[in-house]
Amino acid sequence: MSKEAKSSRMPALSNNGLTAHQDFPAAPYEAVHAQVEARWSQEASYFQYTGAWNALAYRFHGAVDAGAIFQKSLKDCGPHPAPHQRFQQEEALFNFFSNGFAAFEAMFYGVFAVGSFINPQAFPLTTPKERQRISPAHTADAFKRAFPNDPILDAFANLFTDPSYQRWRDMRNVLTHRAAPGRRVFVGIGTDDAPPVEWKINDQPLDDLLVPKYQRELAHLISDVVLAAERFLNTRI
Repeated sequence: MSKEAKSSRMPALSNNGLTAHQDFPAAPYEAVHAQVEARWSQEASYFQYTGAWNALAYRFHGAVDAGAIFQKSLKDCGPHPAPHQRFQQEEALFNFFSNGFAAFEAMFYGVFAVGSFINPQAFPLTTPKERQRISPAHTADAFKRAFPNDPILDAFANLFTDPSYQRWRDMRNVLTHRAAPGRRVFVGIGTDDAPPVEWKINDQPLDDLLVPKYQRELAHLISDVVLAAERFLNTRI
C-alpha cells in the first residue's frame, strides 16, 4: 500500500478535525482526550488542557509539513542551491525542528493540566506565572511529588535520557537561540565520490535521510509519553 493511500485512511482527530498523519499516535491521543473530556470538561482549567492537546497535534503535523517542504526542495535544488532556495531550505528545517520540539512542550503542558484535574494543589494552573513555569522538567517534577510510584515517571525518565530527545532539544535550541548554521561542501576527486554536503550542526549530512530519521524519532518519543498518559488515566477511572 502506498504512503498516500495509508495517509488517506487515517482518522480525523475528534478534538480538532485534523487528519492524523500515519506517524502520529492517534489512538492513545484520542483515548486521553476522550477520558479528559468525559470527566473534566467542566473544570475551569479545561481550556488549558484543550489548548495544549490541540497544539501537540498541530505542532507535530507542522513539523511533518515542514519536513516535506525541505525534502521537495532538496530533490529539486540539491543541498547547495542558490541563495534564495537555500534560505527556503533553512526556513523549512527551522520550522521542522521548532515545531517538533514544540510538540514535546505542548504534550507536557497538556499532561500537567491532566494532573491539575486530579490534584490541583500539586499542579497549579491559575495564574500566568504558574502557567509560564510549566516545562517538560517542571511537569516531571510535579508528577514525582504527587504520584511518586506511578509508571508514568519511567516514561518521562526514558524520554529525558534518550539521545534522540537530547538531539531534538539541541537542534531546536541552536536554531532558535543561536545560529543559522552554514554548510560544509566537499569536492571529490571523481564525479560521484564527494561526501554529502554537511549542515554545521553536529556535522549533519543534508541528504534525503535527514527528515525521515528525525521524524521517526519524534513519532516514537511522542508516542511513548502519550501512551504512558493513557495508562496513567486508565488507573484512575
